[in-house]
Amino acid sequence: MTEESKIVTVQMNDIPEEEPVSGLICAAYSEPGGRASQQDSLFSGERDGMLLAAVCDGMGGMNGGETASELSARFFAEAFYEEEISDIADFLERAARRADDAVFNLTEDGRPMGAGSTVVSVLARGRELYWISVGDSRIYLFRRGELLCPIRPHNYGELLKRQLAEGKIDEAAYRAGQKNAEALISFLGIGGLKLMEQNRQPFWLEDEDQVLLCSDGLYRSLSEERLRELLMSGMSTGVLVKKLVQEAVEAGGAKQDNTSAILIRCRLA
Repeated sequence: MTEESKIVTVQMNDIPEEEPVSGLICAAYSEPGGRASQQDSLFSGERDGMLLAAVCDGMGGMNGGETASELSARFFAEAFYEEEISDIADFLERAARRADDAVFNLTEDGRPMGAGSTVVSVLARGRELYWISVGDSRIYLFRRGELLCPIRPHNYGELLKRQLAEGKIDEAAYRAGQKNAEALISFLGIGGLKLMEQNRQPFWLEDEDQVLLCSDGLYRSLSEERLRELLMSGMSTGVLVKKLVQEAVEAGGAKQDNTSAILIRCRLA
């Protein structure tokens, strides 16, 4: 990996607000919450007028989760700095599939580790924004007071909703399945990754748009209304991303999950 890349797997540690990349300002922050280990890994970096950011949330026990998320972030970082990027959507899909294979093949004492990681990642080039998601971390797009999440979580609950809407299950089966609603049905490390969310055509950024990537520790503790309030606050990018994470940690209390976020603000005018 090149020295300019940056993998962050730290606890209670500020990640400085970066200098604008073609009009984009990026900052990140992460805290362990009430957990004994930090299983979230973050990456942000720039090259050739492009900005890549990724949030990975590990699963599979303390060692497995830490290893899976860091390896996943590392694959995105290395691909970003080492590959020629012409088709951004294809690049993000390749990075996800390679990370999936790498995590799937992790072993411990000669046995499969059985670890996994979510990922949400965006790559911006000028006004063009592309994203990819595997798992249940989130991307939010904020524009003029409106908050949009363009991706669906890959969990059993969403599968049940779709099956109910398509008439494949009845209400009784839907209710019975809710006890496993949060179980992931797609993640990096599942092997032969098939289910992911991404845009093939660019989302066109406007001046003062904000893009928020976060692990579930943040969105499970802060309502979308509170997210809107904070994103409208006028705080600087670095101050705001720290505020988002710390407020989520405070709201979650002693059992709060690892909580991480990357915030990108557009200054394109």
